[in-house]
Order: sequence, then C-alpha cells, then structure tokens
Amino acid sequence: MKRWVGLLLALGLALAQSPAERAEGLRAKLVEAQLELAFDPQAAAGLLKAAQAEAAALAGVGLRVDLTPLEGALGARDEAAFARARARLWTDLLRQGYSRLEEAVRSGDFAAAQSWALLREYRPATRYAAPQAEATLALEELRQGRLKPEEALLAVRADLLGAYQARLEAALRDLEAAQSQGQPVRAAEQRALAQGYFEILAPAYREARGAAKLAEARQALASGSLGAIREALAGFQAAPLSPRERARRVGQTLRFLDLVAVEYGRGVAGPAGAVRVTKALEIEEATAFLESARAAWSDLEPMFPVAQVEGVRRGFKELEQGLQAAHRGENPPTAQALEDGVGALRQRLEALLPAEWRRADPAGDLEVIRQQLKALENAVAQGRYDLAETARMDAYALLESGPEARLRVFAPALALAIEDLFWNGRNPDGLARLIRQKAPPGEVRQTRRQLEARLNEAGGFLSTQSAPAATLANAAVIVFREGLEAVLILAALLGSLKRPEVRRFRRPLWQGALLAFGVTVLTWFAMRGLLNQFARYGERLEAVVSLLAIAVLLLIMNWFFHQVYWTDHLAGFHQQKQRLLRAETGQYLGLISLGFVSVYREGFETVLFLQSLVLQSSLAPVLLGIGLGLLATLGVGLVVFALQARLPYKRMLIATGVLLLLVLFTMVGTTVHVWQVVGWLPVHPIGGLALPYWAGMWLGLYPTWEGLLAQVLAVGAVLGSYFLAEALKRRTLRAAQPS
Repeated sequence: MKRWVGLLLALGLALAQSPAERAEGLRAKLVEAQLELAFDPQAAAGLLKAAQAEAAALAGVGLRVDLTPLEGALGARDEAAFARARARLWTDLLRQGYSRLEEAVRSGDFAAAQSWALLREYRPATRYAAPQAEATLALEELRQGRLKPEEALLAVRADLLGAYQARLEAALRDLEAAQSQGQPVRAAEQRALAQGYFEILAPAYREARGAAKLAEARQALASGSLGAIREALAGFQAAPLSPRERARRVGQTLRFLDLVAVEYGRGVAGPAGAVRVTKALEIEEATAFLESARAAWSDLEPMFPVAQVEGVRRGFKELEQGLQAAHRGENPPTAQALEDGVGALRQRLEALLPAEWRRADPAGDLEVIRQQLKALENAVAQGRYDLAETARMDAYALLESGPEARLRVFAPALALAIEDLFWNGRNPDGLARLIRQKAPPGEVRQTRRQLEARLNEAGGFLSTQSAPAATLANAAVIVFREGLEAVLILAALLGSLKRPEVRRFRRPLWQGALLAFGVTVLTWFAMRGLLNQFARYGERLEAVVSLLAIAVLLLIMNWFFHQVYWTDHLAGFHQQKQRLLRAETGQYLGLISLGFVSVYREGFETVLFLQSLVLQSSLAPVLLGIGLGLLATLGVGLVVFALQARLPYKRMLIATGVLLLLVLFTMVGTTVHVWQVVGWLPVHPIGGLALPYWAGMWLGLYPTWEGLLAQVLAVGAVLGSYFLAEALKRRTLRAAQPS
C-alpha cells in the first residue's frame, strides 16, 4: 500500500512540474554530463539517459527536444561538440518558450502566459544591478485587466528581448576571452550560445533589416569571427529603448563609472610600482560598480557602429585588468592612473553619446542610490562602519544633487522622510545615527529597507518626463520659496530704519544682501561640474550659515529694540567722537553681515537644487524659472515695502518687531532641525505630537523638545531683554526728573 502511495505522489509531483522546471532539470543533467565526460564517460552516459525522461515530458507539452547531437558527441567523447550541442538545445528551448509566451499573451490566456514566462533567462545580474521583472509585472496587470494584451506584449518583448540581447553580448565577450586564452570547449559553448540567443532575436532582426541581412548575420555567427559578428549586430536593438530608458542607461553608465575611481582611490595607497591595497572591500566595490556600468552600457552599445565603440570596449577592458591586478596584488595601478583611465573612458562615452541622452534622469539616479545603500549594508556586515559612512554620504550627495530638487516641490513630506532616514531620524533610527552608534547589521538592514521603500515611492513622483514647462515651474517655486524668508527679514529691518537718525543704516543692509546675491551667482558657476562634491556638504554648510544668521540677527534685534535707549544713554555720557565712530562701524558691519547671511543661507541650497534641474532638463527653462521666481519675490517685497510706507511710524515699528520675532522663531526652529539632521544636536521627540509639513516649512516647527525650547528661549530672550531695557530706561528718566 505504501509503495502505491509513494508512486502516486511521485506521479503527482511529476505532473505538477511546469515546463520551466522540466527544462531546468534537463539543463542541470546535461551540465553534469558535460563535467563527467572527460573523467567518466559511463557516468556521463547515465546522466544523458536520465535526461531523456525530462525530454519526454517537455515533448508532452509540445516542445521539440533532440538529444541526438549530444549522443553522437558522447560516443565520440568530443567535449567541444557536446558543449556546443548542449548550448544549442538550451537556447532552442528558450526560443520555443518565448514563442509560446507571445501566443498566450496575444490570446489573453493569463494562466498559460504565466507558465511560459518562467521558461526564460534574465539579464546578467551584477552585485548592484538586480534582474528586471517588467514582464512579470505586465502579466499581473494583464490578469487584473489594467493592461490590454497588446500593451502587455510590448512590455514582455522589451523585457525578454532586451535580456536575450544582453545575454548575446555577454556570450560574445566570453567567446572573445575563451579564444584569447586558448579554451576550445568554452569557445564552442559560447559561440553556440550566441547563435542560439540570436535566433530568439531573429524575427526582430528580419523586421528591422530584411531577410538578406539576416542570412549574413547568421553566417557571421556561424563563422565565429568576432569582427564580422560585431559588424552584423552594430546598431541593432531587438527591443528599442524608449528615450527615458535610454537616458536612464546612460545615467547609470556614467554614475557607476565615476564610482569606480572613487572606490578604488579609497582602497589603495602608494606610488607607482609600490601600490598596496589598504581596503580590500573598496576594491570589491569598485569592481562591482564597473560591472554595473558595463551592464548598463551593454544595452546602448548595439546602437552604434563597431568602429565607434571599439575605444569604449577597450577602455572597459583596461579598467577591468587594473582591478584584477589589485585583487591579485600584482603591481596594481595607482589611484591616479585608474582615475585617469576612468576619465578617458568617460570622455569617449561623452563624445559618443548625444547630448539629449546624457540629460540626468532622477529615477535612474535613485537606482544608483539603491546600489550605494547595498554597499553601505555590505560594509556594516563586515564591521567597516567608516566605509559605510562614506557610502551613505555618497548616496546622499547623489540624492541632493539630483532627485531631491523635484521631490521638494512635488512631494515635500516624502523628501523630509527620506532625509530623516538618511540622517538622524527616529522610528526607525536614521542611517547616520546607526552608523555612529555602530548598530548591528539587522538594524541597519531594517532602515535601509524602509529607505528603499521611500525611494520606490519617490520613483512614482519622478517617473514623469521633465518637460520644459515642469522644469520652469520647479525652478520658479524653489527660488520664490527660498527667497521669501530673506525678503521678509530685509523688509522688517529696513522698515525699522525710517527715522532720520538711523536711515544711514539702511545702506549696509542692502550692501550685504547684494553681496550675498553676487556670491550666490559665483556659487552657481562653481557648482557646475562639481555638483556631487558640493552636495556632500550641503546640510552641514546650511547648519553653519544658519547659526551665524541667528547670532547676527539676535545682535541686530537687540540693537533695534534698544536703539532709542542706547542713543539717549550714550548722549547723556557725552562719549568721545572716536568711540561713537567705532560703535557705528560695528553696527555697519553687523548690518552688512545680517544682509549677507539672510540671503546666502538659502542661496547655497537653492543653487544646488537649480543645478540639478539643469542636469535633468536644460539651462533655458531653469533660467526662465529663476527669472519668474525672482520677479515674484520682488513683487512681494514691493508690496511689503509699500504697506510699510503707508503705516504710521509707531504701528509700523510694532509690526516690524512682530515680524522680526516671527522670522527669528522660524530661523531658530529650522536651524535646530538642520543641526539634528546632521547629528550635531540630540533628538528627543515629543510623544503624541504630529505636525504637518507646512508647519516645518513656514514656521520651523518640528515635534522635538530641543527645537521648541530653543524657539521659546530665543523669543523670550529678545522680549525679556527689551522689557528689562525699558524698565531701566524708565528708572533712569525718573531719577533724572527734579524732585
């Protein structure tokens, strides 16, 4: 009885196996037979016989499987012929599976499509480039009725044909390596794989170039001549990339390539001939980034003539050889030499790639950020928290120099949440906090996963094209929002300086503001080409400048509230002229400083965002947006100044004082938050208090004890100082009156 039960269970499992599982089983047995052929032909024959059961099962679902070439190669003990026949059999199964998948999608048969979609290969995965699953997602949307069959078919073709073309390119690279290293068995297998992958692409090739060219391409592949093969495939793209996908591949190629030099430079030391590897993990990261750059480039390479890409291919090869030398410890190149190699390859790519392809793609930048976060987690797993912090800063610099500009406009709350996860947020703790505390890998992984989920959410906001109109609007909003605070400060201070005896102090305020505007313009030019380097220190620079702004504002407000008292007091003591001059000079410098920091404290970050918009779109719409934003800011300023001019002096003075206190309240709250973001102040959240995003943006209100207490203390100190001074003034006046 038990025997029958066992047989029935085995039969049920056999029937339940999908064509993909059967094909993988057949492939595994043939690989084992290949390994045994050189050492134990009898064992290889047994494995080949066992593979017949899988072949019969595949034939039962309508797939053609011919083991005859394998049997002949086995009988002749010809390893190269066996490898060639095995590769052809496998790729022919992939071709038949793809054909069945297309038929199922056209007919809207989701169950069949889902089954045949499993019989496939993916793009060659790298450590930082996971396999894509657009076909799987498209089939799921087809099942849910959100995609029509013809729309799903386009997604399936783009995914699978793109994957098989990438596999074809990988097989050709391996064929080149096998031929140069004198490995005939491997060369036979890779040439057969290349032929098989091409047969999957053949219908698209025929449609693009005609039957005659298809015959020539097949002949080139059969010859094994790499030059002829490259010539036949030049400019051919089985699944043409959309402009957006093209820009994404270009962005990934260049971003990953830049990281190769960065990681390598951190991992080696010493002059030429005496270079030593100091951090092996950095060499591994550099190698992984090079693989990712080449994987992204492999989707673009077929779009160019062979002669144009030869230099690029050679550049990748030279970098690979340099990294391999570092891995072996055999005369590795210096950091500068490898950086020069990366620079030369980048120049070749930039000369080859059209300018519109090189336009920055924020969604593509997010993918690079994700890979850097994986490098961070890998460093933590190996106890290298210093390298993890470097990876975190690199990832954040890329975020701030690219996607964050659009997120700040379209999804400001999401941008704030991502910032907290990168820095010192709570629940979960931010990456900066975890790295500083040397938290265990599990906690770092939890935060990284939440951060990746937020980045995926951000991808939805960034998935639309950066149309010129949208870029113009983004730039205008950024300039107007960041400039409004400076306008309010200047308007408040200028309004308080209407009396004849203090009108001379209006000029230094304007001078400071104009100086800051000029420095901001210089920063714009300085950031061009150095965006990532500036972005690494954006938050810290904002923290320092904001603190200076608060210090100067407190001094000037103290002088403003007490100007009448101190003028009377100083006059009463008949100070000497030189001392008065020195005091006035200090006031001038203070007002110039206040005008400067009021504008420049926002100028740096504004320029950072605007430069990232230029990379995403072009210069013209950004400049138009800047112009509109400045006009709007100027308009608000004129309205404020006009209202001040019409108000009676006493009311205007009161309104100005209230406005200055509001500006101080906001500035203190924002500065405390920035200091908490960069880890320079502790964070103690107020339990149960949740504030909307606009409260932080416009009032500097964040639900932490440090921020709220600092705001209350700052305003209290100014008001307390004012009332104390008034009390002293009244006491002095009463004492001066005759009794």
